[in-house]
Amino acid sequence: MPKLPDTTNNLPEPWYWSDQDLSRQLETEISVDHILNNKQVKTIARRQDNDDVIFQLNEGVYAVVHLTWQKYPHSDNKWPLTKLYTNWNEVYENVILEDSKDFM
Repeated sequence: MPKLPDTTNNLPEPWYWSDQDLSRQLETEISVDHILNNKQVKTIARRQDNDDVIFQLNEGVYAVVHLTWQKYPHSDNKWPLTKLYTNWNEVYENVILEDSKDFM
């Protein structure tokens, strides 16, 4: 797996680094047609005020996923909502910093 982002610095709220492995929950929720099906993922960060999670994929791509905590695969492959980013800077600038502006 590619190098992880520097986790020694705190993320701006509402995001925080997470070592909780949420890959099983993700696997539970995704359908066979979901963009993340059969992808190896690592939990990187979570949002404190909702169920958004940042996963790093084996290819070095990042996915921001809104988990639903459903106990079986969704029938619609758009769930759980997922957006892919090509690198950490893209996630940081377009998700983490943008969310931080709106959080107060």
